[in-house]
Amino acid sequence: LIVVAGPGSGKTRVITRRVAYLISQGIPPWHILAITFTNKAADEMRRRVRELVGDASVTVSTFHSFCARMLRTFEPPGRKASYTIYDDDDQRACVKRILKDLFLDEQRWRPADILARISDAKSKLISAEDFESSAFDFQDRTIAKVYAKYEETLAQFNALDFDDLLLYMVKVLETREEVRQGL
Repeated sequence: LIVVAGPGSGKTRVITRRVAYLISQGIPPWHILAITFTNKAADEMRRRVRELVGDASVTVSTFHSFCARMLRTFEPPGRKASYTIYDDDDQRACVKRILKDLFLDEQRWRPADILARISDAKSKLISAEDFESSAFDFQDRTIAKVYAKYEETLAQFNALDFDDLLLYMVKVLETREEVRQGL
């Protein structure tokens, strides 16, 4: 079940009642995954599920947290399960170092703007190589160089950024039948 609606429209109520209904129909709680975008929403959903069904073993999580947990079990391609997650500050520092290494002016090539482009590419499942092959102007070719170096750095330090948590989970699901089948 996917529920897409605006704030305050009753999404959490619908999902938590659906969880309670599934359990009442004999679905084992550990076979149920309730997932949302924010920690606040996940905490609220957990609270409401507990109110409805008690301390059942329902997994209630955010997308990123769930993917991070899964990737600790099913190693992301090219990384060890002990990977580090780069937060916004880590990402910005990494891009700043890359800009310096490439002799690019940080005033002209703002790290936040570059990271936004990289994030957008990753959300569309566009790798650094694919980004580079479709880069036709100077700006995109320059961002492609930074993106490639950024990916090299993450690999070198066995790290993932928040976008990678989703991207690598997709890769694991695409390449590992046992994960898709739920073991």
